[in-house]
Amino acid sequence: MENINKHYHSLAFFDLDGTLLNKKSQLDKDVIQALHTIRDKGTLPIIATGRGHFELTELMALSGITSAIAMNGQYIIIEGETLYHDPIDVAHITKLKALADAKQQAMAFYDKSGNWVSRMTQLVKDAYAYINTPLPGINDTKHLTDEVNMLLVFSDQPEDVTYYREHVPELAYFKNSPFSIDIVNAGSNKGTGVNKVIDLLGFTGKTYGFGDGPNDIDLLANVDYATAMGNAIDELKTTADFVTTANTDRGIINAFEHWDLL
Repeated sequence: MENINKHYHSLAFFDLDGTLLNKKSQLDKDVIQALHTIRDKGTLPIIATGRGHFELTELMALSGITSAIAMNGQYIIIEGETLYHDPIDVAHITKLKALADAKQQAMAFYDKSGNWVSRMTQLVKDAYAYINTPLPGINDTKHLTDEVNMLLVFSDQPEDVTYYREHVPELAYFKNSPFSIDIVNAGSNKGTGVNKVIDLLGFTGKTYGFGDGPNDIDLLANVDYATAMGNAIDELKTTADFVTTANTDRGIINAFEHWDLL
């Protein structure tokens, strides 16, 4: 990849739901324009999300964004090129799945090109409706042969995070929705993704982060200038350099203006 420092003086990392997107999980027109503008002025926008990169095609086309830290740091694409992917050990997946099966909880599996679930349940339907994305297909054995980069356990019980962490400590757990738990390799998160991008690119400029939820704590802790949305959890607001308005109240636009990116 060509030296990115020739074209960009800063990198901006964005969470999606509750941050860059509106309540319908869509991009507002003024946000789309702002993203194009900051890029033209030398800031490379990069999505930082728990979603798979394959779920971002339409959003990227609208916004002009071609870079993403996907799957909570497990899969990284910069300017359309895959630079990093981290597999989850099959033994860890098998151990976790046995526990989930015993609790009659479905799991989702994410690889380089798609996602699938072990079974279809109401919580699966609720989880994907929550982020306005289509339901995946069902396959109970594909994880044994395909490289898996992220997992979900579908649970509406917050205490299940502690349960799974105690039994499979080789993995990290993020309760980012009422219906599911994001699961990646221990030590992997959006913040490690930010540092991986900087290292892989040899980037020397400034970095900005924007988020609202629990899996954005590491993201904001690893950028130079951290912005919490007005609708963010209290922990982010307390530690951020700037608290903007809510994602539904020009939050991203106001943050860009605050940091003089527009």
